[in-house]
Amino acid sequence: MADRLRILQVVDSLEPGGMENVLAQMVSRMDPGKFEFEVCCLTRGGPFEARLPSGMPVHVLGKSPGFSWGTVTALRQLVRARGYDVVHTRHLGGLIYTTLACPRRGAPHLVHSEHTIWDGAELSSKRRWQRRFLYPRASAVFSVSQQQMDQMIAIGPGHRRLSRILNGVDCVRFAPAPDKEAVRRRLGLAPAGRWLGIVARFGAQKRHMDLLEAFDAMAAEHPEVHLLMVGDGGPEKGRVLQRMEQSPFRDRVVWAGFQQDPAPWYQALDVLVVSSSNEGLPNAVLEAMATGLPVVANDVCGVREIVRTPDHGWVGNYGTIPALAQGLTVAATASPQELLELGGNSRKHVEQFFSLDAMVNAYDALYSSLSGAGE
Repeated sequence: MADRLRILQVVDSLEPGGMENVLAQMVSRMDPGKFEFEVCCLTRGGPFEARLPSGMPVHVLGKSPGFSWGTVTALRQLVRARGYDVVHTRHLGGLIYTTLACPRRGAPHLVHSEHTIWDGAELSSKRRWQRRFLYPRASAVFSVSQQQMDQMIAIGPGHRRLSRILNGVDCVRFAPAPDKEAVRRRLGLAPAGRWLGIVARFGAQKRHMDLLEAFDAMAAEHPEVHLLMVGDGGPEKGRVLQRMEQSPFRDRVVWAGFQQDPAPWYQALDVLVVSSSNEGLPNAVLEAMATGLPVVANDVCGVREIVRTPDHGWVGNYGTIPALAQGLTVAATASPQELLELGGNSRKHVEQFFSLDAMVNAYDALYSSLSGAGE
């Protein structure tokens, strides 16, 4: 291999998302003297291209919906032309295309990662068969949470090098603001009151619709409470924004859209809400906790691995609208002192256990281990 490992990251797109955020942070922090990164987007690029280091090549293959042999050919030509040492696929789609494009084991080395707990179609017999067939082609496979790794072990497929690399957060970039009300004024938000917020794209698993219903159910009795939604894209966007406009408390709901720098929007909040039905190890939770926020979250995979009740907030069975409304009420009625204590605990926790340096070091060790690996 060359002095520097040449590594291609294969993703569907660089639209905003937790996995895409992890990728951008990782390639920005890795030692450029040891690693040379490029990104391949199977379908399209996206706003997160701006978070990559300046000049990093991004190859967009333009795959249309459905399976595409043309994309297999384009990926094969890219890998052969660029001579990568390692190809890292994230999620099953990238793994399928890469193993078809690179049928010879170990040339280049293949690393695969899973970034969310499996449910629904991902637990189908077809998906299980695909993973059982394709995982052995990889030199290493890892998950981003212990709960996800436990699921992979319990239901298969296994792998001889199955490991875990926890997501990390930049606790310098994401830090509490000395004056929360000043941040709100700068962002055009009401400076007073209790601000609850969600930071996520509009996917069905994020349950924005349920969150709006739950907010409406409790908002009349808590006129000081506001709801902030940060994020864009996803199949549910139109429905969610239409429902937002229909809210009887529309004047207390703000949609901020996608934010290239979400840090001040976290600083404006009092509590992060995670209404999701499914997660991996959510970056929004790590970023919010680093900013000194408590979290009210549905008890889904990955969240409990980060947030402990009662130390950092409230994790419970908020899978129905009435239960979620109750969770919002708990967050709305907590005293300012309780929020301050929970937020301080949250920041200390992620600083100790979910640092960005720890994540980057783990990626470094994994990639470096392949430099002399044989198949």
